[in-house]
Amino acid sequence: MEDERKRLIGITSRGKHRSQKVINSLILLGCDEGEYQTTRSPNKDMSRVLNISMKKIDRVKK
Repeated sequence: MEDERKRLIGITSRGKHRSQKVINSLILLGCDEGEYQTTRSPNKDMSRVLNISMKKIDRVKK
């Protein structure tokens, strides 16, 4: 789990990645809840901040 978070943070913070890959990483980091993040972001908030649809968030989470 920690390795996955580090990889996702790396995608969002540096390097050249496709924009959809960065957005997907941000979605997964935002909806994660556990040892490294105590509260998860509601889908509605993520949708508004990232300017994406709720359906996109649901697809990525699957």
